[in-house]
Amino acid sequence: MDLMTPELMAFVDRAAAAERVGDIEEALAYHRGVPMFRRSRHASMLEQLAAVKSDLPPWVYVRWMVYQALRVDDARSETGSLVRCALMDALGSFHTDLMHAAYDEGRDPVRVAARVLGESWACHQLAAHDYGAVEAFLDEFVGGELAEHAPLAQSWVGAPMSGYRIEGRTTACGVAVRDLADDAVADVLDLGAGCLAGAGGTVIGRLVPSGTTPALMFDTAPLPVDEEIAAEVARAGFEDWADVLAEAIDDGRLDPARLLRADYELMSDIPSLDLLAFGTGPADLARVMSQLRKGRDEVGRAAYRILQQASAGALEDDAAAYVGAAALNVHAHADARRRILAPGQQGDWLRWAELVPAPARTRLVAFAEATRNVA
Repeated sequence: MDLMTPELMAFVDRAAAAERVGDIEEALAYHRGVPMFRRSRHASMLEQLAAVKSDLPPWVYVRWMVYQALRVDDARSETGSLVRCALMDALGSFHTDLMHAAYDEGRDPVRVAARVLGESWACHQLAAHDYGAVEAFLDEFVGGELAEHAPLAQSWVGAPMSGYRIEGRTTACGVAVRDLADDAVADVLDLGAGCLAGAGGTVIGRLVPSGTTPALMFDTAPLPVDEEIAAEVARAGFEDWADVLAEAIDDGRLDPARLLRADYELMSDIPSLDLLAFGTGPADLARVMSQLRKGRDEVGRAAYRILQQASAGALEDDAAAYVGAAALNVHAHADARRRILAPGQQGDWLRWAELVPAPARTRLVAFAEATRNVA
């Protein structure tokens, strides 16, 4: 069994230090140096960032900073202290069912806390915004190249939570959302929010500056909820959204499991499990999920199948967010370059590129350019 030696702990510290100055390659190298981390979700995230580093838009850097802030576990730092306070709040407000089950079944409650910290959308929102972990992280840790994006990150601080109805696509890379608080409609960067809830569906989240076009985006993938809860959150305002969710859980109107997301994405709002489901036939889904649980890279295979369908003209425009997310998958991208690209596909890839923002757009444009050199 692998054990965390002092040398490996030093690798962890150096990886974190590299991330905090924006050195993706060095962070990935140190992270891969820890054997038990090589196939982790975090390693996969760093691989995806490294693969498109030359084309990262400003909002990706800010999402990366938010993600890093949520991972600070040093209680001696202000950031770590704030994250821990938010975790305790989230456990008591949203995830008491998990703690009760752990005690009843004799399981380690520390594992429950780790899961909530890693997967709870509500915990992340509490820590990042309500408890101020992002602002503290900017003051305590950010430097180097990452500091160049600190002003945009600072503009995210204090963004209010609200409820929104997804109205549908507007521009090639935009989706219209209607704020249920004041009925105002905003055009936001479409990273897949429309796919999460569907046209006419409702979500809760925070709109923040994107640093690109469209000018607004969700700070992280918004949470799909029913219209009643979305409207209550919209009316509640900045500080009381958490009370709305807690009351909905207590009333049985919201399953707390819906707050948990096993996959955290930076460059897309499409969770990797949704990508897998979209790229897998219904008859094969149970088998594929079983193989995923055994450690096989079924997400990469599903992403490749999506790219294959996109190249064959088998998908409609409303699948653009899935195609973009698939192009960002490191393994699917490599397989597509080797196996899919063929003469005559340039227009097809350019069509998809027009429907998604960078960095996915750049990858799809590169597919189009590569078809020129295919014999």
